[in-house]
Amino acid sequence: MAFPATPARKLLLPGSSAVARRVAAGFDLDGAGDFFSGLWQLVRSKAAELVAYLAALFSALARKVDELLPPETRSDTLRQWLHVAVTVALPAALGVLVLFYVARCCWRSCCCARGGRRRMMVAPGRGGAHMPRDVFESNPRGYFLDLRARKPLVY
Repeated sequence: MAFPATPARKLLLPGSSAVARRVAAGFDLDGAGDFFSGLWQLVRSKAAELVAYLAALFSALARKVDELLPPETRSDTLRQWLHVAVTVALPAALGVLVLFYVARCCWRSCCCARGGRRRMMVAPGRGGAHMPRDVFESNPRGYFLDLRARKPLVY
């Protein structure tokens, strides 16, 4: 199995194509230890690369924070930001959240009750067919009379 020079080639260990042929030839369990040890080596190396990448990323972020907030003025700047967050951003976010829930409540109670979405239920004795709950609750006796008379479910 030959891959061209692509990033996928980096994932394969040297000699892994022979292991892949043995596995594809009939799942040779004698060579399974070699396959899993190679797989474990691959996972360990990729985990080490990930840790190195994350360490470099966090150090770059720390340098950027030191650029934006020099240590001499860091406490004053953070105090200002906290003051703005508490006095402006937090009340605005809470106001938007309250408006969202009030609008949602009004939509569900007012708009849906006027002919929008209706609450549905499984129609008794109809093999899993669904029907509006309010139609059944308004006349359950008539529903069962229609069921016994083998009338179709019409609402």
